[in-house]
Amino acid sequence: MVESTAQQLANYLKTRVGDGLRTVIIVSEDDYEIQYLRRDLKEQYSKRAFDEVVDDVRVESLPLAQLVESHPIGEQRAVVHYYDSAFVVQFPYSDTEQILISVATDAGASLLQFIEGCRQIVDTAA
Repeated sequence: MVESTAQQLANYLKTRVGDGLRTVIIVSEDDYEIQYLRRDLKEQYSKRAFDEVVDDVRVESLPLAQLVESHPIGEQRAVVHYYDSAFVVQFPYSDTEQILISVATDAGASLLQFIEGCRQIVDTAA
């Protein structure tokens, strides 16, 4: 069940990144359920802000469900979004559900360094 998986993921991430874990959210076609929300974010973000983020991710991920098994380079396992203060990672769970996590950028330091190194090359060439 998706709730159990989301809780297992939250427990794993708490152990792995500690306070770097921001959120764990189950996203369906027309709803979402917050499984974990770091305490300071409860005060920082309104429900409307969460609605907007989830709606944006839902729109951007329409191909996620459609291409999970049909892409020539293999099954799509996750989508990573990089923002100023967080990495947001989408994991497809079923045809209609996904698990969305966010971690602080310092919790994903290796990924941050890799992306920024690539961005510097692209920005220099552009």
